[in-house]
Amino acid sequence: MNQLTGNVLITGGSGTLGNAIVRTAKAERWDCSFTIFSRSELRQAQMRMSHSDCRYILGDVRDEDRLASAICGHDLVIHAAAMKRVPECELYPEECFQTNFIGSSNVIHACIRHGIKKCIGISTDKAVRAVTAYGASKLAMEKLFLAQASQPCAFTIVRYGNVVASNGSVVPLWRKQTEAGRPIEITDRRCTRFWMAPSDAVALIARAINASDSPIIVPKMGALSLVEMAEMIAPGAQVKEVGLRSCEKLHEDLVHTDEPAVDQDGHFIIGRGRTGSSYTSEMAFRLNRKQFLGMLDEAENY
Repeated sequence: MNQLTGNVLITGGSGTLGNAIVRTAKAERWDCSFTIFSRSELRQAQMRMSHSDCRYILGDVRDEDRLASAICGHDLVIHAAAMKRVPECELYPEECFQTNFIGSSNVIHACIRHGIKKCIGISTDKAVRAVTAYGASKLAMEKLFLAQASQPCAFTIVRYGNVVASNGSVVPLWRKQTEAGRPIEITDRRCTRFWMAPSDAVALIARAINASDSPIIVPKMGALSLVEMAEMIAPGAQVKEVGLRSCEKLHEDLVHTDEPAVDQDGHFIIGRGRTGSSYTSEMAFRLNRKQFLGMLDEAENY
């Protein structure tokens, strides 16, 4: 795994990804220091108990002046701040736009203004064939990053699916349902989703450090159907279908057939060549029980 070096600022850094990055850096003794920029004082307080050596700044990516002040003096910015919950983004699309698009624009301007060497943006499979406010906002964020090709700061996107047991994951909900003696609620038995461990997300970001000519990096993730996943988490539990929500897909896409991409070392590099094929959660390789439970165990120990 490549290492992060220098002064690193993580927007939205008090979430699952920020904690995973800092923990990995400590475990592997990376030569770097971290600034955690986020708007949640509670999550910052919780993170500070485990990672007191990080610098913490309370702020919002919507606040361009405060963000620019925080970013100044860093070598690398990892932009993870986002409004992520799909139902809330559908209810409040203006808020979603302000955080995910305007906030990303503010990050870009601050990086350029203060001579940041590298900025890595975190995107999602929901940006492909986007049908939700969240997906559309992340697609727009990707386009913002791609438009910065001529800037001295190198802007790269990493796009991936679900991180096991991250904030907002279905895993804690399903466990509460089984503990209460209720059936596990899934939207549709046919649904498939991509899954990865927190360490996989960190490795992807580390890979992006030296990817100066790779605008978007996408891992070939494994997938599971919701039924398969429920059986792994709670073997023998009753499953209840509740139906797809508005704009929810049966299967997610990591790469669309019309995107210019090449298949390289277990990843798709979008922005070069052309694959002529898509990569969906329906066609992706299936994670086995050992793989998925290993991811879950890792995530719950972060």
